[in-house]
Amino acid sequence: MQFVEAFERLGYSVEAPRQDWSAANEHGVCISLWKKEMGVQDGLMWMDTRVHADPIENWADKPGNRKRIRHLRRAIDEFDGRVDVVIVSGEPGVSYGTAQPWLAEGGRAGTWWQVLDLDEESGHFEVILRHATAD
Repeated sequence: MQFVEAFERLGYSVEAPRQDWSAANEHGVCISLWKKEMGVQDGLMWMDTRVHADPIENWADKPGNRKRIRHLRRAIDEFDGRVDVVIVSGEPGVSYGTAQPWLAEGGRAGTWWQVLDLDEESGHFEVILRHATAD
C-alpha cells in the first residue's frame, strides 16, 4: 500500500505527501513510524526517537517534524496520547517503501498506540503499543 493510501485507510488526509509524517482530523491524530526504527518493550512494539531513530540532525529542521510535534501535542491534550499509526517499510530520508495502517483487528484486536513522551523543542518522542487486558 502507498503512504497516502495507508493514512486514508485510517480516515486521514495527508496535506503534503512528500514532507508530512503525520496527519490529524476531528477524531484523532495519525503518525508514521519506520519499521526499521522500532523495538520491543515488555513484549510490545515500542519506538523512542532517542533510541531508534536516525540522528536528530538529519530530521529536526524538517517541516514534517514541526507538524508532527503539533499533532503529538494535540494527541496528548485531546486523546490521552492515543494515536493511529502507519508503519512504513522504506529507508528514512530515501523512500517510504510500502506503508501499512495499524488496524486493531484480528490478532491486533484490543491494541492501540499511545504517546508516552514528547519533547516539543526537539521533536523527540516515544510511543508504545498498548494491549487491553482482561480484568
